[in-house]
Amino acid sequence: MNIGQLVSVLWKRRVLFLVAVVLFTGAVVLATVTLPPTYRSTATLLVGNTDEVNEALAFDTAVGERLTRTYTTLAGNPNVAAQVAATLPFRMTRGELLSRMSFAPVERTQLLEISAQDSSPARTRFLANRYAEVFVERVNAQFARGDAPTKISLSEAAALPLIAVRPNPPLYLGLGFPLALLLAAGVVLLRERLDDRIGTGQTGDLLGEPVVAHLPVLSGRGATTRAEVADILRLLRATLDLTPEGRPQVLAFTSGGQGEGKSTICAHFALTAAADGERVAVIEADMRRPGLGATVLGENIARPATGLSRYLVGTDGADTALFSHPEVSGLDVIWAGPVPPNPAALLASDRMGELIELLSHRYDRILIDTPPILVGADATLALHHADATLFVVDARSTRRSEATRGLTQLRATGVPLAGVLVNRAKRPRTSAYGYYAAGPSAPPTSSGPPTSSGRSRAGV
Repeated sequence: MNIGQLVSVLWKRRVLFLVAVVLFTGAVVLATVTLPPTYRSTATLLVGNTDEVNEALAFDTAVGERLTRTYTTLAGNPNVAAQVAATLPFRMTRGELLSRMSFAPVERTQLLEISAQDSSPARTRFLANRYAEVFVERVNAQFARGDAPTKISLSEAAALPLIAVRPNPPLYLGLGFPLALLLAAGVVLLRERLDDRIGTGQTGDLLGEPVVAHLPVLSGRGATTRAEVADILRLLRATLDLTPEGRPQVLAFTSGGQGEGKSTICAHFALTAAADGERVAVIEADMRRPGLGATVLGENIARPATGLSRYLVGTDGADTALFSHPEVSGLDVIWAGPVPPNPAALLASDRMGELIELLSHRYDRILIDTPPILVGADATLALHHADATLFVVDARSTRRSEATRGLTQLRATGVPLAGVLVNRAKRPRTSAYGYYAAGPSAPPTSSGPPTSSGRSRAGV
C-alpha cells in the first residue's frame, strides 16, 4: 500500500481514526496521571585513598577508571545487597533492594554513583545513603585486610529529591501522541482489511472490472430524485453506446446475490430510455422470485396473468405476453408470469432465443432483469442472450467475497460484461445532477410515472 492509498483509507475511515486517536491519547494521559511518582536520589563515592595517592593512579588515570568500573560491578553484588538489607529498619529482601538500586561510574573520573528509586523521597535518600555507607565500610575493611586494591570514601551524600523522575508528563505525552497516531492508523488498516464490504467510495476498478456508474440511494430518507437518477443513467447509456464493442441493444442486469438493486436499476434505466424517445422492452427473466413489479414499473399497475413463463411453455404468443405500460409511451414489459417448475429449462429453450430475435426488430433497447448469478443456472442462461451485462453491487451490503464469486462465475461462462454498477453509493456533497434536474431536460411528468419516489425499493 502506497502513501496515496493509505491517505485514502484514513480519510474514508476518518471517524474511526479520530476516535482511536482520542482513545489512545486518553490512555496515555490516564496512565501519566495515575502512575505513582518515583523519586531518585544519588550518593557519590570516590575510588582511591585520599591520604596517600597510589603511585599507579598518579601516573596512569586509566588505572583509576578501571578500578572505578570494578567497584561499580562489586556494588551490585547480591552479597553486598544482603548486607545492606540486614541493616535497614524495615523489612526488604536483597532482590527488592537491588530492584530499587542502580550503580554507574562517572566517565573519565574516579567517581562512582549509587542511586536509589522509590515512591517516597525520604526513603529514596535513606536507601542511597545507607547503601553507600555499608559499601564504603565493607570495601575499607577489605582494604585493611589486604583484600582490596584501594579505599573508597563517601564524596557526596544523597540529597532529598524534590521532583519525581517518573512519570514525566511532557516526555510521555510527546511520545504518546505519535504512538497514538500509529496505533490508530493500525486499527484503521486492520478494520479495512477485515471489512468484506464493497464500500461506498469505490471508484475506478472493482475486483478487476471497471466501475461504470455510481447510483445513490433511490428510495427512503435522503433518496435521490428521479431526475437526478435519470441523468446518471443517461451518462451510463452514453458510455455503453460509445464503447468499441458498439451499442448494446440487449442489455442485462444481474448481481451476485439478492437485494442489491438490479431490478430497481433496470426499471429506472427503462424509464429513462423511454423518456428519451427509445422504444424499450423489459423482460423479467427472474421467474423464481420476480421483483420488477415492486419497482417504479409496477406502481399503480395491475399486472396481467400472462408473462414470460406462459410464452416459453407455448401457451401465449409474444404479442400476448407483451404488456404496454399505461403511463410511459414506448415502454413494454414482459412480466415473469406464473412461477414454473423448471425455469432453467425454459430459459434454455429455443423460444427464448426466438423471443429476443423478434423483439430486436421492434425495439431500440431490450432490457433483461435476470436472477442473481450465484443462485442457479437461470441467470447464466438468460445472460447469454445479451449483448452486454451490468453487474450490480450494493455499496452498503454486498460482500467483496460474494461479488468476487459472482464476477468469477460471469467470466467463466463467457458472458459479455460491460462493467460494475455500484448501487447505494455515497452521494457527493456537490453534484452536477441537480443542475440538470432543474432544467428542461428533466423527464416530463406527462410521459413518465409520477415524480415522487413512491414505493420504489432499491433493494429489489
